[in-house]
Amino acid sequence: MVFVMAVAIAFIASTLFPILKPHGEGMAMGYVVARTLEVVFLMSAVAPIAHVHIDELWGHASAIYFCVSVALLNVLLFRSALVPRWISVWALIAVVPYLAGAVLVLLGVLSQPQAGALFVPLALNEMVLAVWLLVKGFSPASSGRA
Repeated sequence: MVFVMAVAIAFIASTLFPILKPHGEGMAMGYVVARTLEVVFLMSAVAPIAHVHIDELWGHASAIYFCVSVALLNVLLFRSALVPRWISVWALIAVVPYLAGAVLVLLGVLSQPQAGALFVPLALNEMVLAVWLLVKGFSPASSGRA
């Protein structure tokens, strides 16, 4: 399942790049790079299945790149108004506790279950964004703006 998720993450980034590029090419490319690094670190987490020993920190480090990609994506979405700005603002606020939880897990201060409450606001935002895009899509008025 982690492999399927990693493939989906890679395809989401490459699919969104042409849509985001007119609204900030550098940030759009940064989004693709952050998602690619997230996939690399995420796949290292499944290496034990292949009997390869990699430090557990590599798997948790994918959350840091996820947070970077969330910030880049939502700044671009806010700038472009491709989705309602309240969704982007929510994500930009919710990424802060998520990042704090990820760092605290990496440092060993919290366990993954203990940090779970810090992940909930962004998880809900991701679901709202997904439903919005499935039902309404991107705002056509903003999609052509350069």
